[in-house]
Amino acid sequence: MSHTIKFSVHRNPMKDADGKDTFQVRHETNYTAMKADFMEHIKQHHSMRPEVMDMALAVLEDEIREFLLDNKRLHIEGLGTFFLRIGLKPVVDDDGNAQKPRITDPAAINGHDVCIESVGFTPDKAFLSHLGQAVGFENVSGRGIVGHSAIYDEQGVRSRLEAYLNDHDYITCSLMQQEFGLTYYMARKWLVSFSAGPKAFLRRSKLGSSIIFQRR
Repeated sequence: MSHTIKFSVHRNPMKDADGKDTFQVRHETNYTAMKADFMEHIKQHHSMRPEVMDMALAVLEDEIREFLLDNKRLHIEGLGTFFLRIGLKPVVDDDGNAQKPRITDPAAINGHDVCIESVGFTPDKAFLSHLGQAVGFENVSGRGIVGHSAIYDEQGVRSRLEAYLNDHDYITCSLMQQEFGLTYYMARKWLVSFSAGPKAFLRRSKLGSSIIFQRR
């Protein structure tokens, strides 16, 4: 089966040593498929019953967690390697925003200062090779056209955020990027702006490894 990977072209924020613009490509996804989509796809394309896959996923989740918490990386041949990403716990500044701590004395760091930030995954070369078979690429923005964030004023962004949060419990930078047609940089810039200061209408918190933004 042949697949077409969609991409768009974007200008890098910094010019090169000669003062010229340089460019990069980004994957343009259709949407984020959820577990229900995954199960329906299995039902349509495989003989394994979805309930069996559901149990297999639960076992896989438990086992990955056990190996990682036992200070091990877990390599599943043909797929890739899972590993923990740890870091220093963020501190809250005077405006209520989480910031990376600035520590100048290594002796001041103890176990209470450390947290699990996320889980990393490095795919096997065989998995990447399999992904790359029979794949084409399409520039969905058009040849020579440079993508950019949709342009909104502050009130326009706030109105769209409030409408979105009427139907959803929270929003993330990635979700805002997809829903509003923004770059990740601009989505994060708006969310940080609306969650900072005494008049902030959003509050920032952590859900698993994700930073989420909710109404205050």
